[in-house]
This record gives sequence, C-alpha cells and structure tokens, in this order.
Amino acid sequence: MRHSQFSALQRCFISLGVTVALVLTPAAGATAREKVLYRFTGGTDGAYPSSSLVLDASGPLYGTTSAGGNTNECTGSDSQGCGVVFELTSSNGKWQESVLYAFQGGTDGWDPSGNLLFDAAGNIYGTTLYGGTGTGCTSGCGTVFELSPNGDGSWTETVLHSFQADFDGAFPAGLTADASGNLYGVTTSGWGTVYELSPSQGGAWKEARLCSTNSSSPGLVLEDKDNLYFTQGSTYEYGSVSEVKRIGKLWHETDLYDFHGGGNGGEPKAGVIVDKDGNLYGTGDEGGNDFGIAFELKRSAGQWKESMLYNFCSRNNCADGARPQAPLVFDQAGNLYGTTANGGTGCTFQGGCGVVFKLAHTKAGWMETVLHTFRDGRDGASPTQGLTLDGKGNIYGTTPAGGAGPNGGYGTVFEVTP
Repeated sequence: MRHSQFSALQRCFISLGVTVALVLTPAAGATAREKVLYRFTGGTDGAYPSSSLVLDASGPLYGTTSAGGNTNECTGSDSQGCGVVFELTSSNGKWQESVLYAFQGGTDGWDPSGNLLFDAAGNIYGTTLYGGTGTGCTSGCGTVFELSPNGDGSWTETVLHSFQADFDGAFPAGLTADASGNLYGVTTSGWGTVYELSPSQGGAWKEARLCSTNSSSPGLVLEDKDNLYFTQGSTYEYGSVSEVKRIGKLWHETDLYDFHGGGNGGEPKAGVIVDKDGNLYGTGDEGGNDFGIAFELKRSAGQWKESMLYNFCSRNNCADGARPQAPLVFDQAGNLYGTTANGGTGCTFQGGCGVVFKLAHTKAGWMETVLHTFRDGRDGASPTQGLTLDGKGNIYGTTPAGGAGPNGGYGTVFEVTP
C-alpha cells in the first residue's frame, strides 16, 4: 500500500463497439469458483462491509464496515460499534484481518460508507455518513477523513471536513480525486451537493460546493480534470444521470439523461463508469422486467441515448440475478462485471441472495454469465458494493450479510476466480 496511487476511477481503453440490447442465456458450464477470504464476527473486527475493496499492488485488500469495532452504540443494530477501516493480508493462502481504525461515533465520524482512496504516501481517504461537528443533523452530517500511517504500525485519523447540512450537504458517500490531489464527492441527503476539497497551506482543506443535487446516489466519476458524472435516484420519477463540467473558473451542471422507467429501467443506486470514448455505463435497480437493468449512455447528435445491455430476471426464478445496486467495472478486454442484491438460485431467502455476473460484448449483443450465486450461508448474501479486479482477472468483493454470526451474519469478503 505504501506506493499506491489514487485509484477511484475505473477506465477502459478499448472500443466496445455497437451495443445491442438482447437478452441471452448465461453461458453454460461456467467454472468460476468463489472463496470466502474473511467472515466478520460483529465484534472488534467490524460488521456489515460498506464499501468496495481497494487492492494494493503488493496484495492487501482494504475496505470499511458500517458497524462493529468498539463498544459504543452507534447504529442501533445487533452489532455495537461505529464501523472500522480494515486491511486483509494473505500469508500461505490464509487471509488475516487488521483493523486500521475504529470510529468512536463522535466528531471523528461513524458509519463509513463508499470507497476508499490512497495517495502515493500511503494515506487513506474516505467518508462517513454520520458524525462530525455538524449540528444540522440529529446524528451528525458526516465527514471526509484521512488516515495516516505511523511508524509503530498504528494509524492517525484526521477529519478533513465535517458537513453542516445547510449549504454543503449531508451524508457523503465515496470519493474520487484528480492528479493534483483534490478530492471530489457527493452528499446523499434529500438536498445534496457535489463538492470539492482542496489541500491548502498548513494542512487545512478548503471545501467548495460545485452544485446542488436532489438525493444523489453514492458514486462520482471523474472523466478528466474538468468533467464529473453522478446519478440521482429521485430527482425525477425514475432517476437521472448528470454532468458537472468546469467552464473557466465555474462549474455548471447539466442533466444528461432522465430514465423513463418501465421497460427502459431506472432508479440507479450507484454511479457510472466511463470508457475511452466517453460512453457511460451503469445499473438501474428497477425497470426492465421490474428487477433492474445494466445500461449504456452514448452521445448521439448532441443527445444522450440509452441502450439496455441486459435485462435482469430474464430467466426462471431470476436465476440470472435481480436488483443490481452496485456500479459496474471493466476488465482489460472490455467485459463488464457487477453484482445483484437479489436473484440467483439455491437461497432460502424468497427474493434470492444475489449473484456475481459478467457481461461480455459479442456480435449478437451482450451476453450475461453468472459467475457465482450466493446461498445465504457462509458464502455471503446480498452484495451491494462494487467489485475489484486484479491483473489476473480474479474478482474481489463484499457482502453485507451472510458469513458468520446470528440474524443472517455480519458479512464477508470474497474472491471469485474465473
């Protein structure tokens, strides 16, 4: 982790060709294998993973949990604690967890959510939904924090910004960064914001509101230093995708596309990703067959046109997955990977416990392959966060349920090997 760079932005450097929204049967005989790397116990190690994972070049995985970590009561759940930032390291094929920081539930924040970022010096940046010094929210309006490594192996937390709810928004979820080290994010409150945090002299950070939003979904992508994209789940009836563009010294928001619901899908719960041609890709939690879609947005004659890449619950009993709530991720060949929170087979939960899927672009359209079906047991259940791929094509992710513990478990970290 010592030499990692900022890594929030997933980019693809190949052309994906023409999109045809056909529903194809998942490939038979898929040989992908899932392995649970860690099962949270709900104690000091954390409970309910709440972020996508970051993979360090030297092997460790990093993420957050929304609860657990200490004995303070923050969440009102069956697991005490205010959440942790954790590291998983592998030795001789076994993975061991270390808690880098356990939130205390006060001005330091609690309930970390969204992705983590790393700078070249090994500092970690993230957000908490609640806590901080803001008085406009009952439980605090959330923070942006930095964790810095100490020589003795411990970590020191510094709150870079506490949200106040009135002007700068509340309940931040996730960060991205530019090459100059400026941080960007969204707040997910009913009247939210897209904001920028810039380092200044003396170690202070200056916050600037770039635009106001209505109930932004977690996730913000930086296409270049002047373009940001984000989704909104309830600005319009079925959600939208928007752009914030720097023109001169000012930022301007543009509504790029409004989802129409029904067979066209809608209600994005996560952000989008961008390919080299500027096309946008994401998921919608509803529409299609009423169980969600994967979509592409492409510029055409000055307009943005939606193409449905896949319509979930196209197989009996939603064996192909249902309710995608996480962002997509590219591999080097241009395939897309993601998760659904429901669907799949072999799970005792009525709606299904979710799947890990792959979308491959073929001459006939996009074909879905289910790589793993969660079974609501020790392998995990209901993934809602994004996936992370390594250079060998192995896939890493988290589930907020299943694994070990009562009441459905405290969540897992898993690996899927294609």
